[in-house]
Amino acid sequence: MSALKKNLTQPNPPNPVHSIKEIGIEMADLPPHLTDLEGILDNQSSAESVLPKDGFIQDGQSDAHDPKQLTLEESEARYRRLFETAKDGILILNGDTGRIVDANPFLQDMLGYSESELVGKALWEIGPVKDIPASQDAMRELQNNEYIRYEDIPLETKSGVHKHVEFVSNVYKVNGWRVIQCNIRDITDRKQAEERAHAANGKLVTLVDELKRRDREMMLLNRMNDLLQSCVTLAEAYQVLTLNMAELLPGQNGCLALLHRRGQPLETVACWGPDVIVEPAFNLENCWALRRGQLHEVLDPQSGLLCQHFIHPPQTAYVCLPLMVQGETLGVLSLIDTTRRRSEHQLGLQQLAVMIGETVKLAIANLKLRDQLRQQAIHDQLTGLFNRRYLDETLPRDLHQAQRRNSPLCVVMLDIDDFKHFNDAFGHGPADAVLRELGRVLREKLRKSDISCRYGGDEFVLVLHDSSVAATQARLEQIRTFLKGLEINYGEQVLGPITLSIGIVQTPEHSITARDLLREADEAMYAAKQAGRDRIVVYHREPTL
Repeated sequence: MSALKKNLTQPNPPNPVHSIKEIGIEMADLPPHLTDLEGILDNQSSAESVLPKDGFIQDGQSDAHDPKQLTLEESEARYRRLFETAKDGILILNGDTGRIVDANPFLQDMLGYSESELVGKALWEIGPVKDIPASQDAMRELQNNEYIRYEDIPLETKSGVHKHVEFVSNVYKVNGWRVIQCNIRDITDRKQAEERAHAANGKLVTLVDELKRRDREMMLLNRMNDLLQSCVTLAEAYQVLTLNMAELLPGQNGCLALLHRRGQPLETVACWGPDVIVEPAFNLENCWALRRGQLHEVLDPQSGLLCQHFIHPPQTAYVCLPLMVQGETLGVLSLIDTTRRRSEHQLGLQQLAVMIGETVKLAIANLKLRDQLRQQAIHDQLTGLFNRRYLDETLPRDLHQAQRRNSPLCVVMLDIDDFKHFNDAFGHGPADAVLRELGRVLREKLRKSDISCRYGGDEFVLVLHDSSVAATQARLEQIRTFLKGLEINYGEQVLGPITLSIGIVQTPEHSITARDLLREADEAMYAAKQAGRDRIVVYHREPTL
């Protein structure tokens, strides 16, 4: 306190009063002993009776027999002990000049300055304070308001270490002199803890957002899977995939390409996103994922190994995932990473592609298997034509449509002449070759809208839509003539010509059932056989009265 006494008695303030820049802390309450001391010093009569005329107690001047003098000395001793042992930094400034008159040991240790480096200087003249104009303005504010508080200001120690402190200053009088006391508390650890807590909270918020996004993706994936399982055709599956992938990956491009038959090019069957990125058809060798039979991811298009099935080389990361079920290649799924963010917790494009691929390939495989089983159920394996099951399903519907639209429909039944003797003479192998050749000719010579069925054994039924009797008879005559001059090779054998007995019937104006129509066609065919075979007979109905 000796420095405080000396500086407070000097009446020549050198500079205007200023304060440090806006930085703030909570100041510890002044000890109650300081209040007692101020009360004694502010009491003019008590001060005059206790203190000498210069306003301070000099060493050796105390009156051991004066109780008031003892009280003042004890209060000052208590304050000195509090000042020197406090765990907060304390600065004492001259209220008029703003110069430092005392600094406690804790502040000296905290800032790294000795007492001699602090005493006699203004706050803005020492290292920790860099913004001189702001500090001067704050000092003037302190002189006017007699109180200032900053909850967080950065300081720099003599060694260059940055610290955060709370700063509280107030003004009081000691024996008529204005004194500024600044309490400075180091809150660096607290600020670092707050920053760590803030960073941890930011990570938690990011994680929660990622979990919400992932939950949305799982919900959309489950919905897409349900819709795919409800599809009955591949065309429906392609539409479901296009719509749902646009919602699952908004703003991103992607496509699905399928391999329909081994050795043929892949066909792009579904695309989503703002741009078309893949060729409509491409070979298996154009995709690295299909070549290697495993996922192919390119993170940097400038240095990665790019697939050749893109219309334009990708400018961002992408993933190609081969779709394989039980060793069979179904196709490839391509995803272009155009807008997806990447974070520590985010589900990567590769993982998402695998999840989507599992859903898509199982649905496509199931639909293909279902379609394959259906085709086997409605097709004749030997000739490749439809079978009797398919005819029984479709003929009633076709007949009803023809009658409703009042359009002609002809039903043809044909039989290979003497096929039983041919089978007995040459065996089953050559006989099967004849049936296959007949099936091929019927597929080639008839329209796509016409239906060719193997009705049983060597009998076939044809259904020709929007065809008159004359047009049907002309078309069948071409087929009969063509087969009669056709040579069929079976190994080294050359099989004889094929002749057909053919019966034609047209739907009448009045209603008729499919069974009756087939019966009439069968009667016309047997009439052709009875007339000498190798001919066409048209069924004529008796006129109704």
